[in-house]
Amino acid sequence: MINMFFVLIILGLFQGVTEFLPISSSGHLALLEQTDIIKNLMGDSGDEINLLINVSLHVATLIAVMIYMRKEIFIIIKGFLTGLIKRDFSNPDFLSGIYIIIASIPAGIIGFCFHKYIETVFSSVTIVLIFLIINGFILIAANKIPSKDRKFKEIGIFRSIIVGLCQAIAILPGISRSGSTLAGGLLCGLEGVEAARFSFLMAIPVIAGAGLLEGLKVVGGAYPSYIFAPVLAGMFTAIIVALVSIRILFWIVKNVKLNIFGYYTIVLGVSGLIIKFLIIS
Repeated sequence: MINMFFVLIILGLFQGVTEFLPISSSGHLALLEQTDIIKNLMGDSGDEINLLINVSLHVATLIAVMIYMRKEIFIIIKGFLTGLIKRDFSNPDFLSGIYIIIASIPAGIIGFCFHKYIETVFSSVTIVLIFLIINGFILIAANKIPSKDRKFKEIGIFRSIIVGLCQAIAILPGISRSGSTLAGGLLCGLEGVEAARFSFLMAIPVIAGAGLLEGLKVVGGAYPSYIFAPVLAGMFTAIIVALVSIRILFWIVKNVKLNIFGYYTIVLGVSGLIIKFLIIS
């Protein structure tokens, strides 16, 4: 049981850090799960427990982003409902809700239809490392896009689709969801902080939808009683760390540059390939 506490806290830490910083949570977790220490600590935990852990950690990051963005969420929901009731479809908050929904559709469709296929085809560590390198170049390129002053409430339907397609690309392990949507937002003329805000808001329905689909598989499962306390510890860790990560990303987008994350994922990917093919082999 102590082993499971240790594993869940480590996984929660990585999930919290990598879900919202543009360095790919799927890529990092895929690499982490291949390490001997995690394999030994997890032992033969079984697919059901692994699925429970995966769903729980994603729910934790969903809780974190909803806590952090609670004011914006409340304003948008209120404006959306008011717009529906009064048929005021020009209400900026109503339009914000529409843009978030539209931006979530591409990832929802691709994730629902092709998640298992992509997960199978691109599950190798080598592919993950290559996509981490590609992710780095995406961030470096995004850093060169001139910042404009467009607010996300002004993004429009067409640009929402573009950012949504960028989010859909992140189903590939090693490609960061936040990184690709930030790049898409900047490409569409959003100011840096506004691109980050739109990225986090459009993450909510996608993470919630994915969590619901996977969560349906968890319901009714037979789990040993010892697993629930470690899972809660992992969730708590993920929530706290994710809140800090979101704050850090807003600060970096405003004060520094995204390319520091790009260089990091390139170095990680290249180093991983060197270790895999030159040292281990």
